[in-house]
Amino acid sequence: MSESNSSQNKVRVFKADKQLQQKVGTGPLDEAIVERCQDVMDRNDVDFAPLAMEFLGKLENAIKDVTAEKKSKEESVHEMTNAVMQLKANASTFHYNLIGNMANIMLSFLEGIQEIDNDAIAIVNAHHQTLKAIVLKKMSGDGGPIGKQMEDELKAACKRYFAKRTK
Repeated sequence: MSESNSSQNKVRVFKADKQLQQKVGTGPLDEAIVERCQDVMDRNDVDFAPLAMEFLGKLENAIKDVTAEKKSKEESVHEMTNAVMQLKANASTFHYNLIGNMANIMLSFLEGIQEIDNDAIAIVNAHHQTLKAIVLKKMSGDGGPIGKQMEDELKAACKRYFAKRTK
């Protein structure tokens, strides 16, 4: 391993900002409070569809913007990443684990591409259309065997994309 690689792999420690700690305090949380919070989350019956459609709309706009060259590719990828990150972060809270899993795959893809091209846009667009169908059909949970197949197909598309570019 070269010296530059070893210095890049070193763990960097950042000092925590004390402002949040001052607001919430320190020490262990009361287990009863944690259990009550978990119970509220487990019983959550809020409809995820409107929130998901908002994030999917932002993803769709970012796809349209990069296709029409209204924004820079970097800005469009940033907007795509933000929308997908919000979907990933909120999906499991609302019992849409399949969306969270697929968003996680897409985040890895977006973080791994060097530059967005037509093939990458096609993959992101297919991902968008798939998530939109999942939300509209209210496929909560992990989607069962169909959900697993959708995840596998997305992974395979991403793998083919990267394989094509490393030849």
